[in-house]
Amino acid sequence: MQYLIIGAGGTGGCLAGYLAKAGKEVTLIARGAHLEAIQANGLTIERLHDTLQTPVEAMTEQEYIRQERKADVIFVCVKGYSLESVYGLLEKASHAKTVIIPILNIYGTGEKIAKVFPDLEVLNGCIYIAGERVRPGVLKLSGDIFRIVYGRTDGDTGNPVFHQIARDLEESGILPILSENVRRDTFQKYSFVSPMAAVGAYCDSNAGDAKRPGEVREMFIACIREIDALANAMGIPFTVDIVETNLKIMDDLADACTASMQKDLARGGETEMDGLIFEVVRMGRQYGVPVPTYEKIAAKFGFAAGEEK
Repeated sequence: MQYLIIGAGGTGGCLAGYLAKAGKEVTLIARGAHLEAIQANGLTIERLHDTLQTPVEAMTEQEYIRQERKADVIFVCVKGYSLESVYGLLEKASHAKTVIIPILNIYGTGEKIAKVFPDLEVLNGCIYIAGERVRPGVLKLSGDIFRIVYGRTDGDTGNPVFHQIARDLEESGILPILSENVRRDTFQKYSFVSPMAAVGAYCDSNAGDAKRPGEVREMFIACIREIDALANAMGIPFTVDIVETNLKIMDDLADACTASMQKDLARGGETEMDGLIFEVVRMGRQYGVPVPTYEKIAAKFGFAAGEEK
């Protein structure tokens, strides 16, 4: 199958690198110095115990469209604030049976894309990975976790392409989870990344701070519990002890690891704060669930009482 990965950061770049290393047909959309470095020297992924280096076909969005290429599977790996900017590429790169899998941090992205492209097979998805771009052509993984969850909101897993994706991911060293309850399972991922981003931004903390007993860890747990209460109110209750599960994920990260939103905030650029923090406050009001910790964090970053998206 022909894979197209849109976004060459710590998520999309690592996904493309692993697929390419396993011999899959993959094209990575990148730009600037990062694109030039990948084209010249391949992609380098610095891992905890070794380094992966592999050539990856990389090009700009405009080049892909100009070549009239079509993809069987498209992974959307951009930040939430850039989502609408890739709609043109999604339209041009898709054929009638293309499967689109967004793996953004923001919950419900698949439904948002599906409203724009009702005739395409748009799934919901998420990724568990601690990756970042450290310099052009070079990515860094700060943990061993690398799995992708994806599926239709109606739970139908009958499309054979879904299963081929699972085989390709597994052969590439990525754990695939074809979900029959993707709303719950992507919200479970959100229950980790949202608290990590929210608390990290509020406390200017990293994973090491969240591992140790103290204010950061307690605030992280409080945020998880508020997300858990939302899941119950939304009719998608988690099937695991979500606090214990997320603390185990945190404990497996390198101490210096921080959420991508926190990195964006430190750089002074656009962030996913609206979708990762403010949206939880909105959901709390929508479902009548108290989220006092998120209210406190949101207020620090200028979210006014009664504000709507």
